[in-house]
Amino acid sequence: MRVQAAIWGVVTLFVAATIAATASLVARGERDAVRESEAKAERFVSGAEAALNRTLLGVDVLLAGIDSLLRPAVRPDGSLNAPHANQLLLDLTSRHLLVRDVAVLADDGSVLAAAQPNSQRMGVDLPKGFAADVLAQSAPQLAISAPVVNFATSERVLYFARPLRLASGRSVLVVGEVPASLLATILSQAIEIRGLVVTFEREDGQLLTSVPPDERLMGQKLSPPLDLRQATGVSQRAPGRLGAAPAIVVSRPTLYRSVMIAASIPLDAALAEWRRERGDILKVAAAFIAMFMAAGGFIQWQMARLGGARSEVARAKATLDQALEAMADGFLLCDADDRVVAWNRRYLEIFPWLRDVIGVGVPFQTLAGAIAPALLPEGNEEERRAWLERRMAIHASGNGMYEQELAHGMVVHAIERRTPDGGVVSVTRDITAAERALARAKAAAEAANESKSQFLAAMSHEIRTPLNGVLGMNGLLLNTPLTPEQRRYAELIRSSGQTLLTVINDILDLAKIEAGRMELEIVEFDPSATLDEVVSLLSVRAQAKGLAMNLKMPHDVPRALRGDPSRLRQVLFNLIGNALKFTEQGNVDIEVSHRPLPEERVEMTIAVRDTGIGIAPDAMPKLFDRFMQADATTARRYGGTGLGLAISREIVDLMGGRIEVDSAVGVGSTFRVIVPMVRGDAERLSAAESTLHAGADMGGLRILVAEDNGVNQILIKAILDQMGHYSDIVGNGIEAVQQVQSTHYDLVLMDIQMPEMDGEAATRAIRSLTDGVASIPIIAMTANAMVEHREAYLASGMDDYVSKPINAKALAAAIARATSRNTV
Repeated sequence: MRVQAAIWGVVTLFVAATIAATASLVARGERDAVRESEAKAERFVSGAEAALNRTLLGVDVLLAGIDSLLRPAVRPDGSLNAPHANQLLLDLTSRHLLVRDVAVLADDGSVLAAAQPNSQRMGVDLPKGFAADVLAQSAPQLAISAPVVNFATSERVLYFARPLRLASGRSVLVVGEVPASLLATILSQAIEIRGLVVTFEREDGQLLTSVPPDERLMGQKLSPPLDLRQATGVSQRAPGRLGAAPAIVVSRPTLYRSVMIAASIPLDAALAEWRRERGDILKVAAAFIAMFMAAGGFIQWQMARLGGARSEVARAKATLDQALEAMADGFLLCDADDRVVAWNRRYLEIFPWLRDVIGVGVPFQTLAGAIAPALLPEGNEEERRAWLERRMAIHASGNGMYEQELAHGMVVHAIERRTPDGGVVSVTRDITAAERALARAKAAAEAANESKSQFLAAMSHEIRTPLNGVLGMNGLLLNTPLTPEQRRYAELIRSSGQTLLTVINDILDLAKIEAGRMELEIVEFDPSATLDEVVSLLSVRAQAKGLAMNLKMPHDVPRALRGDPSRLRQVLFNLIGNALKFTEQGNVDIEVSHRPLPEERVEMTIAVRDTGIGIAPDAMPKLFDRFMQADATTARRYGGTGLGLAISREIVDLMGGRIEVDSAVGVGSTFRVIVPMVRGDAERLSAAESTLHAGADMGGLRILVAEDNGVNQILIKAILDQMGHYSDIVGNGIEAVQQVQSTHYDLVLMDIQMPEMDGEAATRAIRSLTDGVASIPIIAMTANAMVEHREAYLASGMDDYVSKPINAKALAAAIARATSRNTV
């Protein structure tokens, strides 16, 4: 019974204290709400008065300066040049955002000059008697009219006026038109105060404007008018200026004593939020009283259950401990202060070095510090400190994971997560078997990738070698007299061979991209020449389809840039070739633009527009995927592997640029290549091109060709004969080494895969000779097209590289480069 009496005695005290505190809060809340509204109104009026004073003073200064402004428009006879004066006033109002119109009126009210054409034609509709009152002033000062409706704009305006004497001595009235809405905007100051009403009044109570606006009262006299003696900026209790409800009223005069500003906040609005708070306070107080009453009964019931709860907690803890001990993973729990709370047996089996260190309350950093020497037994102090910092950073994140190989060979994976109270729970798992399986899978994948690269290299060589003979002999055949039917057949052979070569090149490029071996060869080049070359080569295809192809290139395109022209040319061939392929009628336009970037760089933009079939919106996301085309019918109708755009995007990404696409079905597509490049040396490029052209034009070189394939021997000799060179043929590397020692040659074209001695071994043997033979230019000529092969050829001592199928133009350029370097 004593416990029960004590419980209810305490409940009674709490209820009484709640009632007293509630009454005090309600009374103080009402006082604070009124004081806060009074302070808001006083601050608002002070700020509004300052803003309005600046506005009125600005208008007054503007009107007072009209005399000086109009002096250039006064004729010698004293009359006013109206057109000139109108323009001067219009220029003035265009610079003044508040005053919409300024007019100069004669004493009879006629307009002598005005900024707005409506005022010039129709006059200024001033309130009755306003002009006479202003002109009758004994001392000139600013006057403000009652609100009137402007007949031209149907908007309420105020007219600010001053009497003025022009330079000619003539007395006039200067009037400035100010929209009432603009003054209201100045008065509002973009401040949100609940229930606030702002009025701009004359001393006789006439309302000039208000916020919010009240069209019914605009121009009416408010009763009673504001008392100038009480317009001190201090709040008073009075009826609201636009209503009779009790309000907090604050008024202040402006610099022009005839007008005043007042702010009214109705008491209902000032106390609205407090009344809601009062209701909340009463609800909370009632809730507390109910809670105290309920608490008294609950405590009695709870006391009976407390004993049973204690035993239940003990059983729950024992169950949790058993669960932790049964876990196959290591478990560690730290509190918000990063101190150990609990762990299980498996955790110590994984980290046996902690058996003598771990304990409740031990900082986690102590555990990590004890593990570091065991994990890095051969490491120095700096290495252990670095490991400890990384481990603590992962642990502090509360959302991390890490893997670690322990000193006894076990590999563990730990996941750490933050608990709701700020602690960290860590679960550590033995992944030794999984790690070893992953290593074996990684090795198998790398071996498979290497096998794929070797297969592609071998297939490239085996396909390019006969294809070199086919395309080369076909080119020689086309240079002979043929009947129209024979020439058409030969051109079809060339087209099919070129298509096969494109497929092979795309597959090789794809293999390079997947292996991460795609590289750029950065050289100086002329972008205009590169674009002209691509367009010229593809113009034949455009003419065959009856399409117009236009290249629009500005005259100020940089003369020299540093980049990979061959890869850029490949991208343009793909994009322009696609535009021609998918356009049946109309035109294909190539437009070039550029813009400067910092650090002597230029952003080149090449847009390819066509009037073709377009691309559906649902096909856009997969447009650049490998082996994908816009839809299933595209490949059947137009052909293609679906690799061109994928490879083009990879190349442009490698250049640090991007490809953008705009398209509409049935209208056409626009592909934009945007690539940043470094500016090159135009003079050095011109000198190199001059040397190259000079070397390409010269004939009569004596060239040794090392080639084991009989068809290719005939082909290469024929190509060299057409260039005007003399050539000898040998079938392997041994014969090539012997031949250069017995006869003087200007150049060696060296095949790579030959019997008895391959091209690389032969090159190294020649470079080891004496008597000047070692410096003879050697050009690799092979069907191997992978990047690493080219690097190996240059490393063996070769000067340049041409791939099969042999392109006569590329071969001539390589010969020119090699011979020009040899003569420098």
